[in-house]
Amino acid sequence: MKSPGSVPSRAFAGAGPPGFRRSRGFSLIEILLASTLLAVIMGLAYSGFQASTRATMSGEKMIERTNSIRVAHQFLRRQLSLSMPLVMEEEEGPDGFHIVFEGDSDRVRFVAPMPGYLSHGGPYVQELRLESGRNGQDLVFNFAILTDYEPGDLDYGETVTLLEGLRSAEFRYIGFDEEGEITGWSSLWEDWTRLPLAVSLEMELEDERMEWPDMTAKLLIDAGGTARQGQRQPVRAPNRSGQGARR
Repeated sequence: MKSPGSVPSRAFAGAGPPGFRRSRGFSLIEILLASTLLAVIMGLAYSGFQASTRATMSGEKMIERTNSIRVAHQFLRRQLSLSMPLVMEEEEGPDGFHIVFEGDSDRVRFVAPMPGYLSHGGPYVQELRLESGRNGQDLVFNFAILTDYEPGDLDYGETVTLLEGLRSAEFRYIGFDEEGEITGWSSLWEDWTRLPLAVSLEMELEDERMEWPDMTAKLLIDAGGTARQGQRQPVRAPNRSGQGARR
């Protein structure tokens, strides 16, 4: 027999404040959907982070490459424009001559002062050379002090790589001919006893997004003059087809 005030326990099953409903939890399908959405969101966020990182690194490489091109361009123009008509080598014998400036399509050798932070003062024999590198051609630089300079000294000095990743490059020269007329541009400088009027470097880079600015260096000191070292004067201009030609 039930007591007068007793109420079945089932009566309290839905009891609670107005609007209160009993929580049922999450179903397996809802959990799977939530996990899938979370994975998609995280994947998109990671992809965006990677793209942002790549863009940043690419931008930094572009800036670094641009700075390298600018520095190399300024260095070449400065050093070539300061070329001096000083004898760096002599060929002995009756057909001997004094060598002041050598140049062909992939190499140029001359005498000029060095920047103060790279030298101990005085003129230096300097060589700019194109050679095979890991990614195309490289533009390299060698130097040796003119005092007591001997042929081959540049081969034992420090080699500085000015620029890497060149698709093609060529040195060109302009000067006076035997009649005193200005010649056209040529990839070979034949009169080693004189300085050319100007030297240019034409270049294409492997990275097509980058461009090498026009580089033409006008030689400012006695560009049409003859070699001198103390009181010595040149004996004879070299002839590549005859005796005394050298490489």
